[in-house]
Amino acid sequence: MARNSKDMTILERRFVACGEMIIEEGEIGNNAYLVQSGEVEVFSKANDREIILGKMGAGQIFGEMSLVFDGPRTASVRASEHCNLIVVTRAVLKDKIERSDITVRAIVNMLTKRIIEGNNALLNKNDTTDDLQDVVLNLYSNILETLPAKERRVFRSDVLPELNNFLDALSVFKKDHVKDTENTEDSFTL
Repeated sequence: MARNSKDMTILERRFVACGEMIIEEGEIGNNAYLVQSGEVEVFSKANDREIILGKMGAGQIFGEMSLVFDGPRTASVRASEHCNLIVVTRAVLKDKIERSDITVRAIVNMLTKRIIEGNNALLNKNDTTDDLQDVVLNLYSNILETLPAKERRVFRSDVLPELNNFLDALSVFKKDHVKDTENTEDSFTL
């Protein structure tokens, strides 16, 4: 099958030394990075503590939300090994989407809209115990859906009982300690 010369776009590549920062939490970005080799760690800072959110290796992408949103980065990323990265800009993504099949464009547009709506819903939450329960259940469902069938059974049997214990404890806490309005000093904060 002959390839169109536009499909042969050479994307910018970047070498990053171990320990080097790639993305800073709070900065505005307009590109994502595909890890070609090496490993990066994603982290956030809270109360002068660094919280590792995950590690990503070859074939994984980070910073992708900046291709859709103009807001600040929600986490930092640094190289935990020497890395070769492929830089994906908004312009490159837009060009690839515009040249793709109409079905692919429709799916990408729908997924983008859902991400925006989901993020807006989370941002507009009032940090109540009900909100925490909703977020936990949504995260569980989302993770479950992405797992292969064999891993779903293990995930359910290992995680669901603990999740139910947590939700039960949350319910007891709410019943015993949270007043009619959760936006008082008596409500908990993380």
